[in-house]
Amino acid sequence: MTYNLAELPSEEMDKINVDLAAAGVAFKERYNMPVIAEMVEREQPQQLRDWFRERLGVHRAISVNLSRLPYEPKLK
Repeated sequence: MTYNLAELPSEEMDKINVDLAAAGVAFKERYNMPVIAEMVEREQPQQLRDWFRERLGVHRAISVNLSRLPYEPKLK
């Protein structure tokens, strides 16, 4: 197993990039940042959109167990 991502075949690199996009959507959702998952999905290659939805579900499930940003009241 190699750790150099540049040596991976283009199909595997595409899957990694789609997974990264799904993780980004889940991250933004967790921290209440503006993101529209459907728009990000449409930006992915057609053949990998099912993979995007699958990975988004995985990342959303994992994010339930992660902490949120601490609440800091704003000073007036």
